[in-house]
Amino acid sequence: MPVYDVTTPSGHEPPFTLVLLHHAGGSARGFAPLLPHLPRRWRVLGADLPGRLLDRARSRCRTAAEAVDHLCDALRPELTGPYAVFGHSMGALLAFELVRRLEAEALEPCWLGVSAVPPPVGGGGARAAAPAGWPAYRVLRYLHGLGGTPPGTGHRTALAELVARTLRQDLEVVGSYEYVDGPPLRTALSVFGGADDPLAPPHLLRRWSAHTRRPMGCHLWPGGHFYLFDHAEDVSARLVGACRTLLAGDRAAP
Repeated sequence: MPVYDVTTPSGHEPPFTLVLLHHAGGSARGFAPLLPHLPRRWRVLGADLPGRLLDRARSRCRTAAEAVDHLCDALRPELTGPYAVFGHSMGALLAFELVRRLEAEALEPCWLGVSAVPPPVGGGGARAAAPAGWPAYRVLRYLHGLGGTPPGTGHRTALAELVARTLRQDLEVVGSYEYVDGPPLRTALSVFGGADDPLAPPHLLRRWSAHTRRPMGCHLWPGGHFYLFDHAEDVSARLVGACRTLLAGDRAAP
């Protein structure tokens, strides 16, 4: 399924929806460490790109533009109330473009959280994290060094090939990305990152403030590219706090 409920909210009409966009080689189900720390009444939606991992029945997205088209089409019917979007790494880049598109349709979220990816710049596509031509063992060694695969994955040949193939496909999407200059987002934006992330160092993360009229700060935790899974409770608290602050402000507005 392209969009699915990661959690089952308590109550019939959840007051708020959080959309999660996954990193390259992953799935929205990878956000599991954050889920126990989110409000039980929230609806949490996972949005996975098609044709990846075990989903072989549908055609995969080959470019970032195709991925954003897919996400817009899949999510539009689900966005019937207040919502927020949080993306990690590749998911953050796609989340940014998704929100740009939804703003143009007057369907913007109350908040966007981008994690572990530098802001887009003009003059070329995004740099893929690892060469797409690497063999499976080298792709997994690289990803494991960033904290993105469990130990032992490389010893299970079928799983290793599946993860490596998925990562290569996602890196093709990332490498295709071309930023088109435009006005800053109207949506409030928070930046999350690891203080020691070699792919998204803090000095680059802080430049996200140029892409929104409502910057809500750059929040850093100890760790590398997958810092958030070591600080799940604190990261979730920061996310929830930002959303609740904005929702309270909307209710207080005349």
